[in-house]
Amino acid sequence: MENKRRPNLTFTPIGQVLDSILDQCRSESAGGIMHLVHVWEKAVGPPISDNAKPFAVKGSLLLVHVSSSAWLHQLRFLKAELLEKLNHSLTNERIEDIKFKIGLM
Repeated sequence: MENKRRPNLTFTPIGQVLDSILDQCRSESAGGIMHLVHVWEKAVGPPISDNAKPFAVKGSLLLVHVSSSAWLHQLRFLKAELLEKLNHSLTNERIEDIKFKIGLM
């Protein structure tokens, strides 16, 4: 039996594949969570954006995952300010409430 050699295939990292799929499903022009993540990072800036990331949107409620209970507590005090900054940066959407939860980031 003849041993056939396969051509040298290069592999693509799974993160790159997932980013591509998410970009197709949730483009910035269509809004969605990916657009909100970019706006969030610019609106709130570091270190908040390093410790809190938008996870989901349901209607006008934004669910944000935070890195620790300390950040959860702090961001609850800053909720009104964060809502104002976020809505100022959004063009068409409007977020009326934010729920913070410790979760994967």
